[in-house]
Amino acid sequence: MAGRLVFPAVSAAIAGAALTLGTWGVLDAGGPAEREEATVESRGQHDSSSTGHRYDLVLRTAAGERFEVDSGDASLDLEPGVPVRLDVSEFGRSVQAVEAGGHRVRVGNSPVAVGVFVAAIAVMALVFTLICVAEADRPALAALTATAGFVAGALPVLLLF
Repeated sequence: MAGRLVFPAVSAAIAGAALTLGTWGVLDAGGPAEREEATVESRGQHDSSSTGHRYDLVLRTAAGERFEVDSGDASLDLEPGVPVRLDVSEFGRSVQAVEAGGHRVRVGNSPVAVGVFVAAIAVMALVFTLICVAEADRPALAALTATAGFVAGALPVLLLF
């Protein structure tokens, strides 16, 4: 009996954690951002068989924060010492965009891709949870443990916010 109640709780906890992490990831990739001035500290280039030619930059803000970005856009082929403007996420402190010489280049993760990926994982976990609840001997008790598992999975991740 107890084993049939553990599976819904665990799969719901996975779904809760995935949805909460996904929300944080979407907000980090495309949520509110603040503008900061920075300078190019170093640059590099490399070729990748999957993504093609990439430009790498190491940037440092006036406050001393160090950021690393890369993109396939040739606008990021900047010399060290060049001043740039950054859009820095208020959630995860990651760079969303770099602006230099009148060109704005989006860098980092796509908010849509993060959202779709996490939604797919969470939906699979929730479907598994519903199957476990439906097959349980006591579905009301299984639904309660699944709800508790969902909250238990989401709660620790909420501390990121």
